[in-house]
Amino acid sequence: MSIEKFISQPPLIVHSSLSQLRYLVLSEGLSDEDHQRTRSHVWSILSRASLEKCTQEYLRLVQLGAPPSNWISKIKNDTFRTLSTDEKFRNKVTESQLIRVLSCFAWDVLDSNQTHELPGLSPYVQGMNVLLAPFLYVCPTEPIAYKLFHSLCFQMIPTYLNQSLSGVHVAAKLLDKCLKIIDPKLSKFLTDNLLTAEIFGIPSILTLSACNKPLDQVIKLWDFMFAYGFHMNILFIVAQLVINRQAIMVSSSPMNLLRETPSINADEIITLGVGFLAKLPDTLYTNLVDHLTDESITMSNHL
Repeated sequence: MSIEKFISQPPLIVHSSLSQLRYLVLSEGLSDEDHQRTRSHVWSILSRASLEKCTQEYLRLVQLGAPPSNWISKIKNDTFRTLSTDEKFRNKVTESQLIRVLSCFAWDVLDSNQTHELPGLSPYVQGMNVLLAPFLYVCPTEPIAYKLFHSLCFQMIPTYLNQSLSGVHVAAKLLDKCLKIIDPKLSKFLTDNLLTAEIFGIPSILTLSACNKPLDQVIKLWDFMFAYGFHMNILFIVAQLVINRQAIMVSSSPMNLLRETPSINADEIITLGVGFLAKLPDTLYTNLVDHLTDESITMSNHL
């Protein structure tokens, strides 16, 4: 059964068969641009984000206008440069869309923090503009993009988006640990050059690799991560390092290579990343999965 046929079934059947949908994403893959509505629908199912009434919710937030000046200034300081070298993205997504969606998110977080529904999320952190970019590129409407972005931030990676970015910094430690197990020589080379993931990996960690190029390949990584978990992003970053290890290890300026990574190939990265899973100790894998949502891991001294 194709993905399109599968998701056209009644919602109860679709949601009760998530494992089959995950397998279809892995085996068949999702079509490219001319099937964007299908992709956003699949993402909503896999993230269990209900699109019912999403337009009404979004319009209510839009009507609030710009968030307080300190937040709107931070947003506008980043939006104009979002994926600025990606012509296909810039032709499809405007800066005003980015500003509008991020403003709505800021209002939603401010309201949630005030009512103590989900304390701790920051209304805006640098890099959130890039994290939003794939949703606006993929989704047929702003309300759907907002709903999926909101679900990702609130439900799937909340420790990444608090004011201290605690989950991001834990992810950097986990990345170093994974690399040491998977490629000890490359790990030692980077350590000897004082290049830890805290130095080179934060953009790719925080944006779930959306800062890489081209965006069409990033979206294929996201298809897999929506299906199997965004903890895989850390292993995908390790995969990129392993793919480029020779160039990195002979470079007189490895940091420049790490800052400007070559264009990615999603299939190659996914194959490598999945292969790394068997090498990880159970405790490390558990921390990979849980650090996205569990604040107690971000406070642990055992990493």
